[in-house]
Amino acid sequence: MAMSLLRLPLSLWLPKHRSVRYENPKIPSRLNVIFCCSTSAATAEESLTHAERWESVRKRKVVLRVGYVGTDYRGLQIQRDDPSISTIEKELETAIFKAGGIRESNFGNLNKISWARSSRTDKGVHSLATMISLKMEIPENAWDGDPYGIALVNHINSYLPHDIKVFSAVPAQRSFDPRKECNLRMYSYLLPAEVIGIKSHFSAAEIEDHIADFNDILNAFEGEHPFHNYTIRSKYRTKLPGKKSPIYRNMSKTERSTVEASPSELEGSDDEDEFKGGNSSETEVLNQNSSMSSNGNEILLHACKKQEDVLKEKSTDSVVRAKWLYEPDESDRIGASHSRKIFRCSCGKLEKSLTDEYVELSIWGESFMLHQIRKMVGTAVAVKRKLLPRDILTLSLAKFSRIILPLAPSEVLILRGNRFSIRERPGNVKRPEMIAMVESEEVIKQVDDFFTSVMLPQVAKFLEPSGYPWQEWIENLDRNTGQAGRGRTPAICTSFGCFDVTYKP
Repeated sequence: MAMSLLRLPLSLWLPKHRSVRYENPKIPSRLNVIFCCSTSAATAEESLTHAERWESVRKRKVVLRVGYVGTDYRGLQIQRDDPSISTIEKELETAIFKAGGIRESNFGNLNKISWARSSRTDKGVHSLATMISLKMEIPENAWDGDPYGIALVNHINSYLPHDIKVFSAVPAQRSFDPRKECNLRMYSYLLPAEVIGIKSHFSAAEIEDHIADFNDILNAFEGEHPFHNYTIRSKYRTKLPGKKSPIYRNMSKTERSTVEASPSELEGSDDEDEFKGGNSSETEVLNQNSSMSSNGNEILLHACKKQEDVLKEKSTDSVVRAKWLYEPDESDRIGASHSRKIFRCSCGKLEKSLTDEYVELSIWGESFMLHQIRKMVGTAVAVKRKLLPRDILTLSLAKFSRIILPLAPSEVLILRGNRFSIRERPGNVKRPEMIAMVESEEVIKQVDDFFTSVMLPQVAKFLEPSGYPWQEWIENLDRNTGQAGRGRTPAICTSFGCFDVTYKP
C-alpha cells in the first residue's frame, strides 16, 4: 500500500513566506492521440488556450477523484434553480463538457449521465477525496499507457479554476455506487490552539494537559449514537404517507404499524451537506410540546421536569434552548436515520502555521449528516471553555433530548480521505478501481501536490484566533452559551436533565 504524504502532520506542509503561483496544467504530448485534429506536441500545448473537444468513440461509466478548496463556493451540489450560485459541480460539469466528456444534448442534466458522488460538502468545506461517477464520452486510447487517466483529466483541468482539480479518472463497473459503497469518511478540522485555552507561553506539561482534557471531551462522540441534536433533524425523518392517501388506505394494519414504528434510513442522508435549504437548528426555538416514551426512567423524568420548572421561574423573558420529551409527538420523531457511527474523534498534538498555533482534529465516521461535524466541534469547544457542562455530551446523544448546539466555522474543515467496499458481499470486498483511486502512488502524488500548493495556503488564512472567523464566533459563543461571566448562570444539570436558558438582552 502506498504511503500518502497526507498522513504526516500538517505542519510539515504549511506554507513558508513565499508566494504561490498557479499554473495551468500541462497536457502531455501522448494525449495527442485523443484530440481530433491534433497531430503534434505543439498542437496539444496550444490546447491549453485554444483547446478542442476530444472526439468521443464510446460512452462508459468512469469514476473521478476530485479535490477542491471550498472557500469561494456554495458547497459541492449544483443549484439548478439559481444558476448564479457558484458550486463545485457547476464548474466540473462545464469543464467536462468543454473537454468533450458530455454531449451537448446531455449538458445541464446530470441525471442523463448518471452523475453520483461519494459525499457532499457544505459551503466553505474543502475536499481531497470526493469521488464522482458518471457516464462520460471517452476518446480513443484514453487509458493506453496511462491506467489512472492522468492525461485525460489534465485536459479537463485546463478548463477548471485553480482551486478545483480532478486527480484521476478510471473505468468503473456499472454497479458501482460511490455513495452507498463508501464505508469510511475521514475529516480533519484545524482549530486554533487559543480557542481551547492553550496560550503561547504555556509549558509543555500545560499544553499536554489541555490536549488530554480536550481528547477526553472529543472521545465521548465515538461509537454509534443518535446525532439528531447535531443536524436539522427534520431532514432525516422519513415522511410517512398521510392517512387520507391511497397508499395508506391500502396498507394492512401490520404494514401501517411497521412503517410508522420503524422509519427506514433515508437514502442520501450520509454526508456533510446532503440537503439544501432550510434554517440551521441553532436558530430554531424549541417549543414546549414535549414527548417521551412511557418506559423512561421515572427518577430522570422527575428531575428533568423539576429543573425545567425552576428555569421557567427564573425569567419570563427567556428562550428555552433545551428540553426533554415527555409525551408522544409524531411531528418530532427520531429513528434509525438519525443514528451515525463514529470510529475516531480525537485531537492531535500542537502544530504551528507561521505565527499561529493550532491542533488538528480527526473525525472519522461511516457517514455524516448536515452540519454534524461542525456541531460536534462547536459543542466540544463550548464544553472545553466551560460554557456548557460536560453532562451535555451524554445528554445530547440521548434519544429524548432536544438541544440547540453551537455550529463551528466551515473554513477549516477538510475531507481528507475515504474507503470503499461492496456492502452486498460478505467480507471487505473492494473494487479494483477504488483501490487505485485510494492507494495508487501516482494519484496520491497528484493529491499531495494540490494539498501543499493550493489548499494549505488558503486554509492557513483562517488559523489566526483573533481574525476571521474565530473572533466573531467566540464572541457569539460566549454571549449565547451558558451566560458565562454574566452572574446569572442557572444550574442546568440535574441527573441527565439539562436545560440551557439563553436570556434576551
